[in-house]
Amino acid sequence: RAAPMMGSPRRVAGAIARAVRTAWIAGGEARSRALRCAPRDAAGRVTRWHRGFGTAAPREGDDDGMVDIDAFLAPYRNYEKTGLPDFRRLGTLNRTDEQYKDDAYDLRRVYDLLRALGEPHLWEKTEHTGARWGPGFQTIHVAGTKGKGSTVGFLAGILRASGYNTATYKSPHVHSVAERIVCGPIPPDAQLDERGAHLDPSTRLATHGKIDAETARIVLDAQEKEKGKLTYFEILTVLAMVKFRQLGAEMAVVECGVGGEHDATNIFTQESIAAVVMTAIGKDHVDALGGTLGHIVRAKCGIVQMHRPTFVAPQTRGDVLQRDDVNALLCSEIWAEGGRWITEYDLDVKAFPTGEIEWTAEGKPVQLVDYEIWTDGSDDLWSGKHLAWVKRDLKGVRMSLVGPHQRENAVNALRVMEFIRCGGGQGPEDSDGGYRWSKITDGTMRVGLENATSPGCFETVLPPLRGRVWTDEVATRERWSRSIDVECGIVADGAHTVESAQAFFETVGEIFPGDPLAVVVAMASDKDRAGFLMEVIKAKPEVIVLTTVPIAGGTERSMSTSALKEAWDFCEEKVRGAEAYAKKKADEKGKPELFNPWSPPRVLVEDDFDAAIDAAVIGLRKGE
Repeated sequence: RAAPMMGSPRRVAGAIARAVRTAWIAGGEARSRALRCAPRDAAGRVTRWHRGFGTAAPREGDDDGMVDIDAFLAPYRNYEKTGLPDFRRLGTLNRTDEQYKDDAYDLRRVYDLLRALGEPHLWEKTEHTGARWGPGFQTIHVAGTKGKGSTVGFLAGILRASGYNTATYKSPHVHSVAERIVCGPIPPDAQLDERGAHLDPSTRLATHGKIDAETARIVLDAQEKEKGKLTYFEILTVLAMVKFRQLGAEMAVVECGVGGEHDATNIFTQESIAAVVMTAIGKDHVDALGGTLGHIVRAKCGIVQMHRPTFVAPQTRGDVLQRDDVNALLCSEIWAEGGRWITEYDLDVKAFPTGEIEWTAEGKPVQLVDYEIWTDGSDDLWSGKHLAWVKRDLKGVRMSLVGPHQRENAVNALRVMEFIRCGGGQGPEDSDGGYRWSKITDGTMRVGLENATSPGCFETVLPPLRGRVWTDEVATRERWSRSIDVECGIVADGAHTVESAQAFFETVGEIFPGDPLAVVVAMASDKDRAGFLMEVIKAKPEVIVLTTVPIAGGTERSMSTSALKEAWDFCEEKVRGAEAYAKKKADEKGKPELFNPWSPPRVLVEDDFDAAIDAAVIGLRKGE
C-alpha cells in the first residue's frame, strides 16, 4: 500500500523524537526555573518529586493564590471553539507553508513547556521494590474516533475501585474544565449500596480547575517565548500532567484530542506506556488529518509505542467496506510502529446482554450485562500451555452507560485490565509476567463498570413516566413534578458522526422500544450533516426539529438552521428518488405489495434551542 510507505520518513523522525524525550534537561537555567516553581517546606527545602524537583501534593490551605484554569486559558487559541484548519495549515502530512506556521502542530512547544515545569509526565523503570516499578505514573493512552471518553471512564473506574490513585485526562468537557482533569481513588469508606457498588462514584475524587500562580507564570513565560503559538489544548495537557504528579497518581488514563501522532498528548516515552487502546475509527476530522481514511488511521496509530501492548476495539459500524479497510490499515500501521497487537488469542472477553433495562431512583436507565473473561488457566497468561483456557463470569453487571456500543467499549476495557492484572508488558524489557496490578479483581471490575460515567453519552435529562420511580431526593421529586405534563423522556447525546448516530439510535431502540421518537438536531459546521440526517431518517422519527447551539462557548463553529434545512432537503430528495426506484421495480415484477411508501416526519426549524425542545414535545403530542 502506498499510504503506509509514505509515512516511513516520519516514523524515523518519530523514533528520534521518542529517544530525545528521555534526554536529561541540558543546562542549569531550565533546572533552576523548575526549582523556582517547586513549593518548599518549613525549613525552606524543595519538596522532592521525580528527578529531585517539581511540585508536591497540595496541603491544606494551598488554595491561596490559585488561578482559575478556564479564565487563564480563555485568551489562547482554542480549536474546539474555532474548528481545526485543514492538514495543509496544520502540517500533519508535511512541513506547512511559512504563511501557516502559526497554525501548525508542533510537539516541540509542548516538550519545552514540560521541561520548564520539571517533566512531570515521565515515568521510569527502576529496581523492583515489591510494590511497583519506578516513581511517577504509568499511562494508558486512548485514541480513536468514537468511544474514547467511555473507554477512559471504564478503565479509570476499575482502577479506582481497585484502590489505585488514578488520574484521567479527557476532552472536551460538557460543564467545566474540571471534568477533564480528575485524580484519586474511590476511598474504602465511600458509601455503598446493598450490592457493594459505590453510590457516589465521584466521592473524594479531586477535580481540578485551578493552578498555582507560579505554574501560571512559567506558562506565560513559555507563551511569550513561543510568540503566542501555544494553544489552549497544548497548555491544558501540560497542566494536567503537573496536577497528576502533584497528586501522586499511580496510573493515568489519557484521551487523545485529535488524531494522535501530532496530538499534544503524544508526549509519553515507551517505558511510560502501560497500554495503548484504539477505539472505533471513522472519518471525523478527515480534512485536518490528511483527507483520507488511511491518513486518519496513520494519525491515530502515531501513539503506538515499540513493543507496548495495543488493544483494538472491533469496527462494527459504518460502511462494511470502510470497516474492512480500517482493520487492514490498523494491522499495517501498528506493525509498522512496532506495537504489540493483543488479540483474542491472548485473552478474550465476551458480553451477553440480558435484555433487561432498569431505572434508578435518579431516573437513569441501567442495562444488565453478563461478561465472560477467557484466560490461560496456568499461573500466567503466557505459559505456552495450549488449550488451557479458563472462563470466569461477571453476571448481572448493572451498567449506567447503556447501548451496544458501550458493551463493546467495556469489553475492550476489561481486556486491558485483565492483561495488566496478570503483569502483561510489565516485566524487564517489555516482557510479560512482571509486576502484577493484583488489586484488580473480578469484584473491582464489576464496581468499575457499574460506576463509569461519561457526560453527554445518552444522558437522561428527564426519564419517561415509567422511569420516574419514587426517590428520597427532594430536588429530583420537585423537578419531576414540574415536568408532570411531559410524558416523554428527554435524552441528550453528543453523537455527531454517521457511526455515532447509528450507535445512538440502536441504544434508543433498546431503552425505548416501540416508543414514538422526536429528534432535535444541532451540529458543528465541520460535521457531515447529510450523512447524520440520513441516519436520523432510518430511525423513523415522528418529528425532527433543526436548531442551533453554541459550540465550546461560542458560535463560530455552530451550524446555522438554514444549512441544516438545506441538508435535510438534499436527504429528502435522495430518499424520494430511492422510493420512486423501489416502486418502479415492484411494479415491473407485478408485486406492488413489495413497495412500502416512506412516511416523512414533520420537520420544524427553531433557532432557539429551548423552543426546539418544546416544539419536539408538542410535536409528539400532536402525533398521538
